[in-house]
Amino acid sequence: MIAAARDNNPEKASSGSQFYIVQGKIFTDAGLDSVETYRLNGRNIPPEQREVYKTIGGTPHLDQNYTVFGEVVKGLDVIDKIAAVSTSKGNERDRPLEDVRIIKAKLIRRKRSAQ
Repeated sequence: MIAAARDNNPEKASSGSQFYIVQGKIFTDAGLDSVETYRLNGRNIPPEQREVYKTIGGTPHLDQNYTVFGEVVKGLDVIDKIAAVSTSKGNERDRPLEDVRIIKAKLIRRKRSAQ
């Protein structure tokens, strides 16, 4: 997923300059329990959402704090290269040591399904 930060301001407004490319993963119950304890400050993940994380996957600690506005559908090898970039540690953890720039992206409109 591609998301814009919105967790560092009271209005939870999307940032125009902080974007994230996130690789989700499939979790076990033990992994979700750990996320609840250490990343969500004890907030419980609802049972139906836990099932999504256990089957489809995701990044539960980002839910309700980021605006998702896209999905990578082609070029996943590029995402793997971005994920392999060296990052900082400490308070500014997980920030790339060198800027990562997206030179070209293409918008693909999805067909809406009949509901």
